[in-house]
Amino acid sequence: MKARTYLTLTALFLCVLGLPLVVPAEPISPQISPPAVFAQLKHPIGAAAIERAMSRPSVELIALPYFPPDPDGDSVRPSEQPLLGGLAKDDEEEIPLMDETVFESTFEDPFATESEPVQDPWEPFNTTTFRLSYNLDRYALKPAARAYSAVVAPDVQDSLANAFNNLGFASRFLNNVFQGKFDRAGTEMQRFLLNSILGVGGLFDVAKYMFDIEAPPVEDTGQTLASYGVASGPYMVLPLLPPMTVRHAVGYAGDIFMNPVNYFIPFVPNLGLNAGDRVNSRAINLETFEGLEESTIDLYGAVRSGYLDRRAKDIAE
Repeated sequence: MKARTYLTLTALFLCVLGLPLVVPAEPISPQISPPAVFAQLKHPIGAAAIERAMSRPSVELIALPYFPPDPDGDSVRPSEQPLLGGLAKDDEEEIPLMDETVFESTFEDPFATESEPVQDPWEPFNTTTFRLSYNLDRYALKPAARAYSAVVAPDVQDSLANAFNNLGFASRFLNNVFQGKFDRAGTEMQRFLLNSILGVGGLFDVAKYMFDIEAPPVEDTGQTLASYGVASGPYMVLPLLPPMTVRHAVGYAGDIFMNPVNYFIPFVPNLGLNAGDRVNSRAINLETFEGLEESTIDLYGAVRSGYLDRRAKDIAE
């Protein structure tokens, strides 16, 4: 009895030791039976496709949706997947990084320009004078310009503007010479002679429309002083005059001095001539500043900024 029991235990022990030897080298893939709805398909192509899919190992069936095959046909594992945006791990070092943005606490005047920095030490006086000039324009000059436009045709206004511009030839010519811009000085001379003779004293711009001689940029004494290195000086607003700097004011007086018309026409008629020029110019630009007046909160600052920007461009030309 004891010998039989010993033989039985020995046989069981040998069976346990020999069990790994009979396990196949490749795992047996469990066959997944197609659902009943697939079994009802009669089309041979659909049945063949399902049969091929069901014949694959379950591991491969699970892996297909998550690890798409690479071009060589092998499955791509998560560690080998490209990063978001199509960049691989090796390309991470090639990603350009944005420079760090540094915000400084310095404040810059929004109306300052590189060529003409804002110098407005007389701002209280300038603001008061600007308000006075604005009211004079709003309640006197602008209504007069409207009445003038109702009587004088636009073509006549343009002809008068041409005549007034022709009278200012001497100042523009001399300032071009002083700045060494002799080609522009020659153009000014040609235009003056053609418009004065053929254009009936400058009423018609014959030089432009018949001879294709365009007017060069206007040069004044203030620009000449700037070309010789004279500083602009503070910004200033004088009654009934356009905005200007101290340098421009000195140049404005120089332009009056260089205009020969002021020596041949008496003071009162000359004053009336200048007034007519002002009204005619205001009538031509009647609608220019309509939207600016209503939409601008700081009209004084906007006019100052516009003047300095335009003046810097005129000097740079």
